[in-house]
Amino acid sequence: MFKNLFDLSVKRSGLNAFGFYIVYVLLGGLFCGLFCGALAVVYCTLNQTVCSANGAEVGLHIGKTFGVFCAGLFTLAFGIALLTMKKLWKSVPAVLLFLASLPASLVFGCIVSMILLAIITTFGDKIDMKDNEEPRQET
Repeated sequence: MFKNLFDLSVKRSGLNAFGFYIVYVLLGGLFCGLFCGALAVVYCTLNQTVCSANGAEVGLHIGKTFGVFCAGLFTLAFGIALLTMKKLWKSVPAVLLFLASLPASLVFGCIVSMILLAIITTFGDKIDMKDNEEPRQET
């Protein structure tokens, strides 16, 4: 279920795609959290009077504003990398799923957009990986 998580060119089974989804949602949440935290520190360093008076409200505003931006950025970068590594830019269903993941990331965040990208990992015929075997080249 968690084999070859960082090899984006692997064709995954349904169970492997689910493991891929779990790991990358957690990584996306970690990335977005660290990015938004860094932005909050920079914003509050530059605007100390606003942050000292309304600390919690400013933090929530920064989280809402930049969290959505960061989820979209993560989905965009990850989707481009996925389609490039799997060489699926000519596959209409894969490109449509990628394009659908972008507005999904802006509305629902990484939780929904990564479902669409995990489906893309089941496409392709370059490498086939079953649940209990090592990756192999298809003939």
